[in-house]
Amino acid sequence: MKRIISLVIALALCGAVLLLPGCDWFKPEEKGTPTTYPYVFVHGLNGFGDDTGSPVSYWGATGGPLLPALTESQGVLCFAPSVNPMGSAWDRACELYAALTGTVTDYGAAHSAYYGHERYGRDYGAPLFPDWGTVDENNNLRKVNLIAHSFGGATARLLCALLYHGAPEEAAAQQPPGQSCSALFTGDKGDWVFSLTCIAAPHNGTSLLTIADVNPAIATAANWLSSNGIDEMLANVGLTIGNMSLGQVLQAAKTMDTAYYDLTLEGAKEVNLLTRSLCPEVYLFSYPVDGMDNGKPASEVMALLKPLVWLMGTFISPENGVDDAWRPNDGLVNTISATYPFDEPSQKVTDPAALTPGSLTPAVWYVMPTTRGDHGSVIGLGRDLEETTGFYGEMVTRIDALSRDVG
Repeated sequence: MKRIISLVIALALCGAVLLLPGCDWFKPEEKGTPTTYPYVFVHGLNGFGDDTGSPVSYWGATGGPLLPALTESQGVLCFAPSVNPMGSAWDRACELYAALTGTVTDYGAAHSAYYGHERYGRDYGAPLFPDWGTVDENNNLRKVNLIAHSFGGATARLLCALLYHGAPEEAAAQQPPGQSCSALFTGDKGDWVFSLTCIAAPHNGTSLLTIADVNPAIATAANWLSSNGIDEMLANVGLTIGNMSLGQVLQAAKTMDTAYYDLTLEGAKEVNLLTRSLCPEVYLFSYPVDGMDNGKPASEVMALLKPLVWLMGTFISPENGVDDAWRPNDGLVNTISATYPFDEPSQKVTDPAALTPGSLTPAVWYVMPTTRGDHGSVIGLGRDLEETTGFYGEMVTRIDALSRDVG
């Protein structure tokens, strides 16, 4: 019950959920033929993976665990690693790499020194994907498909960028005795990822945090929570977001190297500078979500998110870059923000059935038709498992067909 409450609170405050990998272990029909690749599902803000032992699944949510159902219906093997629920896109990308490779998380000597935190984090132990990036006995490079929800999109995009470009500042940083630069920061691994699919991902930030920033009532509420001891009282009964009090959450967007900063419009621009020109071999898909109907919250939107859909749908701030195009939203992320990073090539898809392998080009964002619902419904909140499995099963089928066609 505590997990369920925490998940609902997280959705209400802004983020997204989950980080999981779905995998289809290589199944070539004969030697040398193209193959399919594992799937890695990446959760968003305040999300968690199956490795927590939680009785509640992020992927599938109230409908039930998605990944076992996806395994049964699509023949894919799924993984569900957890990364920092509120870490920055950089820190989470480093953790995702460590989870896949089974190593100790290295945030980088230069990055950790600049932001004043420990260089090393969680030791993930055994790799989720042994021999990732090596060639198998059928001469197939072992790649992965990434499927990311909400802030998991920024996490996965940054992982792809680091794999391809590396991090020159980290490679040039002076290493203490006995330490060396992480292989993540050396680049030349862009072909380790076959595809990236982002669902309700705030590529360009969310206006919800702009509303909090420009509205003095929000800052007043944060100060009031703190000065009157309400924060401490709520924390004592377990009402926190991760390890932060509610008042701290309201102020956290002003702090760099956090998920909250990266979710602001300015923070998202900085992330996009780091991820610009993703690996030229990666196929890119995005699924925006809209929870508005004639300017009001749609009936499909859960009651908890209806006020946020209305708030974001009525907020305009031209001086902050928020115009009428930013009104449609899913309760946490603006629909326009979830289409594609504004400085990257894209193509709007009107008929998904027409997306044959031969029609797709790597490094172009294919923006799928907008899904009706809210930020949680696309991971199964308020929906049955069959509907959620069908939504993700269609993705897997399309990507598998593409990988078999192009190898």
